[in-house]
Amino acid sequence: MRRALLACLFTALSLGAQPISVALDKPVMSLNPLLLSREVEVQVVDLVFDRLVALDERGEFVPQLLEGWEISKDGCNILLKLRPGLTWQDGTPIEAEDVVATWRLLSLPQVRKINDLVGVRTLDSLVAEGPLRVRIRLKTPRASLLSDLYNFQPVPRRHYGPGAGDLKHPLNHAPIGSGPYRVQPGAHATDIQLHLWDGYRGSHPGRWSAFRFRVQPQDKAEYGRQLRAREYHFGELDWFRHYLLRRGAFGDGSLIAQSTPLASFNTFWFNCNPERSLLGDVRLRRALAEALPWEFLKGQRRLRAERLASSLWPPQSWAFDQAVAPLPRAERAGAMLEQAGWRLGPDGVRLDARGRRLHLVMFAAWGYSGRDHADAFCEALRKVGVEIDLRRTPVDEPFIMSTKGVGDIWDYAWNTGLDPDNESPLFSSDGIASGSNVTGYRNPVMDRLFEQGRHELDPVRRRNIYLRINEGIQNDRPVLQLTYGVAYLVRDRRLRGIGFNMLGQTYGYVPGRRGWWLEGS
Repeated sequence: MRRALLACLFTALSLGAQPISVALDKPVMSLNPLLLSREVEVQVVDLVFDRLVALDERGEFVPQLLEGWEISKDGCNILLKLRPGLTWQDGTPIEAEDVVATWRLLSLPQVRKINDLVGVRTLDSLVAEGPLRVRIRLKTPRASLLSDLYNFQPVPRRHYGPGAGDLKHPLNHAPIGSGPYRVQPGAHATDIQLHLWDGYRGSHPGRWSAFRFRVQPQDKAEYGRQLRAREYHFGELDWFRHYLLRRGAFGDGSLIAQSTPLASFNTFWFNCNPERSLLGDVRLRRALAEALPWEFLKGQRRLRAERLASSLWPPQSWAFDQAVAPLPRAERAGAMLEQAGWRLGPDGVRLDARGRRLHLVMFAAWGYSGRDHADAFCEALRKVGVEIDLRRTPVDEPFIMSTKGVGDIWDYAWNTGLDPDNESPLFSSDGIASGSNVTGYRNPVMDRLFEQGRHELDPVRRRNIYLRINEGIQNDRPVLQLTYGVAYLVRDRRLRGIGFNMLGQTYGYVPGRRGWWLEGS
């Protein structure tokens, strides 16, 4: 009762106040929980839809749409109990059948291609037992169960059917949610407004009356002007301007620079499909890995807080491999290319026995300032006889090219999940079938290990499985990791309530962004 009264008080105080304005780095393709492939979408959806379970500030799983759950001693029989009295934003009750229908939709090919929630969709059986009870039956106990339920955001079955698994569907920017905020009419990919929904009866209400999410200008000078004019209260900043802000050389004192380690990695993704790329040859991928410009990356630490990556899972994960990996050696890259049958030609570009040039196409986003890691990598490759065509694009284009299999190398970051099983679609044959495995990497041993890791309950044995996966993938090199991610953030001095979850995100837990407010507004 006390929490409800406080929520009402906060709401009353903030009604009529300006929205909290959040800058996004790229357009929002969908607000449909079934079709969330990127972090930018989740930032908004986390306010519009409740999860079955949430994380609290201590990193513990807590009920959200659920009132609670019961797990049998053998771990194979789970009863989920929905909170009574909850409704969707169209006024209809939230029922067990909605949970079951959402689970079925997650297996649709058009959904899996965009958002493959492998842990949820591979649950063996979900059955509604009355309006508020869902029974999960498993053939084998699952270590990732609560993490899977955390990733599960049900949708109303009366509106979301097979047709809603399409990025052009109207529901993608006009969702019918279950959370404390409603999307306002007119929302589109670059501008979305949310208002507090007075029909919310869930466990984690919002504190502020409204949010506005807009895509920041690609022109960094214009974005800086808008920040200084307080058109945004929160957003990301390129590391160079973040550095200037910390030194007092950017802004007028109304802005504060913040940074936090992210459970993510910056990486080069290699096209492992032999029908599309020369990098289908694992020997070439291993050779390219020896050309990693680690000295350049290390030198940037003077300005940036990023550290060299050596494990498939970042330091925030219990699956992190703490073993120190040997540093790449550029001289080995040339020797390995020779061993793979690529000889230097008269113009310094390598040729194979068939006369093919070692020519690769790389997609990378435009840099913020000066020479970046993509430039450094291409320079290192040219020195060992690789002819490389670096194509600069808008920020989201390298990912889009990877989903189409166009090009040989794609440069973009990836955010990891709570459980290492979340990454299995990226590196498994199952992910190739769904389209989530953009590199086309295939290794039956890794497939078996991912399956074992999902079900192994002993923490020590389970960690050893993921250490073996890390070793295998580092050897096969479908990706070349650069650094572990850091979020460079900027916020208005008036913005309060900001915290970060265990993944370094400002959302995905409670209160998270639901607890933000503007002081003095």
